[in-house]
Amino acid sequence: MDNKVSPTQLGNAKLIFEQLVAVKRKMMLYPEKHPELMAAFKRLVEHLTRYLEERPELTFAMHESDLFIEHELLVKESMTYKQFIHECETINLGGITFKKNINQTDLEKLIDNMCIDQKTLENEGGIEKRLSASGVTSITVSSASKVQAEKEDDKSKEDKQASKEVYNSAVHAITDIMNSAKLGQSVNVIKAEKTVNTLIEAIFGKRLNILGLTAIKSYDETTFFHSVNTCILGISLGGDLSLPHDKLSVLGTAALLHDIGKVNIPQSITNKPGSLSLEEFEIMKRHTAEGAEILSKMPGMHKLSMIVAYEHHAGYDLKGYPKLTNKQRPHLFSRIVQVCDSYDAGTSIRPFKNGRLPDQILAEMIRQSGQAFDPVIMKMFVQTLSIYPVGSLVLLDSGEIAVVIKSNPKDLARPDVKIAQDEDGNTVEPEKAKIVNLSEKTKKKTFKLSIINVIDPWELGIDVVQFF
Repeated sequence: MDNKVSPTQLGNAKLIFEQLVAVKRKMMLYPEKHPELMAAFKRLVEHLTRYLEERPELTFAMHESDLFIEHELLVKESMTYKQFIHECETINLGGITFKKNINQTDLEKLIDNMCIDQKTLENEGGIEKRLSASGVTSITVSSASKVQAEKEDDKSKEDKQASKEVYNSAVHAITDIMNSAKLGQSVNVIKAEKTVNTLIEAIFGKRLNILGLTAIKSYDETTFFHSVNTCILGISLGGDLSLPHDKLSVLGTAALLHDIGKVNIPQSITNKPGSLSLEEFEIMKRHTAEGAEILSKMPGMHKLSMIVAYEHHAGYDLKGYPKLTNKQRPHLFSRIVQVCDSYDAGTSIRPFKNGRLPDQILAEMIRQSGQAFDPVIMKMFVQTLSIYPVGSLVLLDSGEIAVVIKSNPKDLARPDVKIAQDEDGNTVEPEKAKIVNLSEKTKKKTFKLSIINVIDPWELGIDVVQFF
């Protein structure tokens, strides 16, 4: 028999997962043996039995808010059942496998254990131990940490290469677009939208770690890389704000083109190796109006791109530029792009300075929350990046040096990292770098490793981008 799941079988598996979610909800609502609850259990067993007539088992895996059925990532269902997946991961449940001898008694025991609080489960050895002790044989479960290790092992070099290809393609696209604008030619709106949609698919569909590549900075092509980085940060933040795909596309396009007005500002000012004079700053400030004007002449350009280009320096408190007299706040997308633009600009390399450390910029922005920056968006931005933003180089209490590769929404101070230098000061090759989850604890319930400081990668000559 072919091991690949057919489209029909996949559809049936999706229905079974939907019923599994429904049964757990009913278990929380109805008393034990309630007819409505028993009927739901019966339906679920019937569908499982039919599915298992064709396949030896059915496995659902949950990893970092993603749902996998037989190793296939289901993006839509991951979003639909986000709360259920979170509840499973909270009790360290990462995988459920149903076998051919499935029966309602075992199923009831599974759901009953899934409704027990995390602390009780931990004190009794976890859900896996409890199910085994109660004689469940038709269902096996895997811990979230075990599933995480398996998924990390499955991540291939192809994903890393694909991330860089998507990023580089976006840089090439914005380079072409801004060069066309500089020559007074029509901006290719379709190219901009395709670029953004490719980034959205890479971030939320293929789940590539594009966010880590925003650590890429350039002396010579600052505006191009900055535009792409702002776009990626904006899309990521918009996703965490639960914006639908069509709104994400509009936001991403606006973020990608937010600085297009700089093509009409002399390079002697945009690339000046030092602080701008008051007169030069007044000229630089014109790029917002210039950008809106350029975009207004482009057929098919969404009006929000013009609004964002015009407003992204206005500030939450309207004390920035240009002065907005007809509204109380800039548009939501302008406020999102402003946060992303300010963060990337602060960490970017300039001809006259190195970028500042990500955590320093983030701390400074937090202090301005409610003034220059929208406090709600700023709070979500911190959750998106974590206290130690993706791309930061950190010193661990083990003496090892690591690169932050993924934020941890449950504990912003404990992201996932890759070891870049061991405790003896030996550099680790990026391909062989070990991934460490800083949330892991010892048997004594203390954290195995912790961050004690942030380090400037320039001082150690470590290229953090190589670890993504």
